[in-house]
Amino acid sequence: MAQFELEILTPERTFFHGFVDCLIVETSEGQMGILARHEPIVIGLQPANIKIKIGEVWREAANGFGFVTVRPEKTIVLCETMEWPEEIILNKVQRIIEESSRKLTSASSRLEYKLNKAALARAFARMRLAKK
Repeated sequence: MAQFELEILTPERTFFHGFVDCLIVETSEGQMGILARHEPIVIGLQPANIKIKIGEVWREAANGFGFVTVRPEKTIVLCETMEWPEEIILNKVQRIIEESSRKLTSASSRLEYKLNKAALARAFARMRLAKK
């Protein structure tokens, strides 16, 4: 299978940079698979678990909101957060879930509700990945 260059960036670091066989991301329309020579596209990334295939090995990471830019020479993922499973601390994630759930039910504005809903979605994606 042909490989393509993938770079994943967060505000804190270059999370990943290398050649991969396949990338699977979660968009508002559902899951999207990207292979070498994919049609150029820019699409929004939803909080979920991104999947990367290198050779016969699949790796997963928990991601926050972001964008995926597919170009002929390189695919770039820009997102607010990205973590490998071994970087996730379950106790911290559980506290975030509890706090976001509490804030969600007592949100006083639409913006506050949406922010807490997004935090909850990120936390559940992290929890699912860490428990695999």
